[in-house]
Amino acid sequence: MLDPSTRRPGFVRGAVLVLAALGLMQTAALAGHMSDWRHDHSSKGVPYRPKGLSELKQHFGAACNAKANDARAWFPSAVARGEGGYVYFHPYLARNIGHNIRGHIAKAHRNGAVDYGVYGYNCRTKTGGSGYSVHAWGAAVDTNTARNPYGQSHWDGRGADGVNHGTYIPDVWRGAAPGHRFKWGKTFSTPDPHHFQYVTGY
Repeated sequence: MLDPSTRRPGFVRGAVLVLAALGLMQTAALAGHMSDWRHDHSSKGVPYRPKGLSELKQHFGAACNAKANDARAWFPSAVARGEGGYVYFHPYLARNIGHNIRGHIAKAHRNGAVDYGVYGYNCRTKTGGSGYSVHAWGAAVDTNTARNPYGQSHWDGRGADGVNHGTYIPDVWRGAAPGHRFKWGKTFSTPDPHHFQYVTGY
């Protein structure tokens, strides 16, 4: 029988080669991660954004209608920090939210930038106001709400991973030209930094 000490160098070399091969496979997998994904900035991917209540109704129907929560997308930390779940919204925004926004975050390996909680459709009135909330049309999404409550005048960019991602999440929702075109609630007279809606003037 061979002395174990004479076998160790070969074993170590073999282990190093196996680890190196696994590292190359992981790198290749990361390089190929969503490699065929592209933004859809067509009129389907980024549809017309309504202005005011009458156009909101024209494109999304009546508040709390049956279609207002007919589309959904899975968001990390929607239910609790580190616990994902589905967020519901109007099909008019299905491609923009489900493909563009979620795809953008996932492709960039930035799911950790999303923090609890994430909310979409809700048949309710406006916070601190009268009339229906834009959520009642399925035309708004709230995200990172625990760190960015209603009335807070700044954006706290820490994600569920504890890293400060700056304005990465708002930038994805707003998007560079031609962009994803969601209006950021931080700019409202009473700031609502976790709120992103697909209508202006309401």
